[in-house]
Amino acid sequence: MRDERREILVQDADEPPGGFLARWSRRKRGLEAEEVEASPVPAVAAEEADEAASEGVQAVDDDPVDPRTGKRMSELTDEDMPDVESLTAESDVSMFMAKNISSALRMRALNKIFMSPKYNVYCVCAEYAEDYTNFTPLGDIVPHDLKQAIAREAGKLYERLTGKGVTVSKEELESRIAAQFRGEPTPDLETEYLARVEHDTGLQQSAADDRSSATAQQAAPDLDEAARTEAT
Repeated sequence: MRDERREILVQDADEPPGGFLARWSRRKRGLEAEEVEASPVPAVAAEEADEAASEGVQAVDDDPVDPRTGKRMSELTDEDMPDVESLTAESDVSMFMAKNISSALRMRALNKIFMSPKYNVYCVCAEYAEDYTNFTPLGDIVPHDLKQAIAREAGKLYERLTGKGVTVSKEELESRIAAQFRGEPTPDLETEYLARVEHDTGLQQSAADDRSSATAQQAAPDLDEAARTEAT
């Protein structure tokens, strides 16, 4: 550390009387104002402008004229804008960038342009880029996982129905549940099968009642004949 400080002192001692230490001393005592070097930018800008003029390069107009209306861009309003629905991917929308154009109209114009097929291109790596609600049905193809889900649902329904006295096969239930998974309009299967059993039970009971009534009617003439025989 001492060697470095010694080197700095040696270097400062080598400064001429009008060198760094002298200037620093005068400024510290307020005897000399800080020197401000003149910026060469204006001269350089002037030279570049002269070179551009000599090469035939036109200067950029900060407020160009709109060729459609003949007005300056700073004078354009929403009424001067073309119909947004008429815009295409090749349309020039620079007039919508004017400062007096409302942000709502500007966004409508940009949305119209960028929703065109030329720009509306989804990245194939994006997970949610496409509309997965509009897909091609699989038809009769049933994935392995879906088969397992159908078999599980059919097994649970089979146990509930058979426990309530319903006679049905697992194959029939799997077929009906598969139709539900395909989106076909089907009623609640458990309710349907129970209602079918009640209906069949009612028909059986009605048939039994009819048979009983017929038997009673057939037996009535015999009873009447027996009563008349006893009477005589």
